[in-house]
This record gives sequence, C-alpha cells and structure tokens, in this order.
Amino acid sequence: MHLRILPLIIGSVLAYTTSAATHHPQEFLKNIQGSKNEGEQIVQHFCSNCHAEQPMIVIGAPRMNQKEDWEPRIKNGVSVVMQHTIEGVGAMPPRGGCFECSDQQLILAIIAMLPKEFKESFSTALEKSNSK
Repeated sequence: MHLRILPLIIGSVLAYTTSAATHHPQEFLKNIQGSKNEGEQIVQHFCSNCHAEQPMIVIGAPRMNQKEDWEPRIKNGVSVVMQHTIEGVGAMPPRGGCFECSDQQLILAIIAMLPKEFKESFSTALEKSNSK
C-alpha cells in the first residue's frame, strides 16, 4: 500500500521543485522593464488566470477589456482601485500576487486590463491624484 503512494509523493515533490526552479519573477520583470508592452506582459504573466476575458479561475475579478466589469470600480475612484490592488481585495492577494512588481508596474498592468474607453481617464485621474 505504501509503495503505491511513493510515486505520487515523488512526482509532487519534483513538480513543485521544477515549478519553483523555473519561476523567476524578478528576472522577468527586469527583462520587460521599460518595454512598450510592459503592462500587457505583466498581466499575461501574473493576472490573466483571474482577469482574462474567459478566466481560468472565476472569482468575480474584473475581466480584461470588459466595460461592465470595470465601470463600477472606476466610479469608486483611482485611489480605491490602487488601494485594492496594493492591499488585495476579496480573493485577490496584495499586489495581485506580483509582490515583486513596483507600484508603477501595477499601474501599467491595470491600464493594460482596462477597456479603451477608461484608459485615458484612469491615467489622467491617477496623474491628478499623484500631483496632490
């Protein structure tokens, strides 16, 4: 009986160590820093499981480019969106799980997820709130 479980244990350990060995977020973020599509790459790497238009994990997170998902959040204001992003909200962990992301990179990721009609107004509101 115990010998049947041994391959499962070994497989689980190998899968975990392989996953951990290939996940280098600091290196990834450094490589994309300043690129034209930095925000989109961050979303793809860290956010898309929950925020894709058809998410793998359905938890009620606002979906990319979906006006009806983002509109109530945008109406709450930029400071609330940023607070929820940095501190976490509901099932979303702080910083969206990207603990290595700078605040600026989180902003780029949010903007990348917004529908086009909210991108400019969000950026403008963010600039105004940062200038205070």
